[in-house]
Amino acid sequence: MLALAACTRTPPKPAPRAVLPTLTRAVVTLKRPADVDRHGDIRIPRRAITRFGGWPGVFVLEHGRARFRLLKIGRVGRRTAVVLSGLSGDETLILPPFRAVDDGSPVHPVNAR
Repeated sequence: MLALAACTRTPPKPAPRAVLPTLTRAVVTLKRPADVDRHGDIRIPRRAITRFGGWPGVFVLEHGRARFRLLKIGRVGRRTAVVLSGLSGDETLILPPFRAVDDGSPVHPVNAR
């Protein structure tokens, strides 16, 4: 036996989207050729590297929002790391702390250099 029921009520309105607070974070802007070594490799500050979902990468500032970029990392020194792929060399990287930073978080940049 099949029973059908009709609903005469209108569905509830969806909840408004949560407004994320804007985070203030230090940033460093990569510049070619200053951040490219003699082999053509891009060097970034080691502290800019984080893990997101277990994968290494950096948060890049795009249109006022943090966007996570996966990286393939080569040599890692005391202060810098060589990026083999994932960056073009003209991005603005967000620096730690990363506690509240998530992909899509609004970020107000403050220059670190």
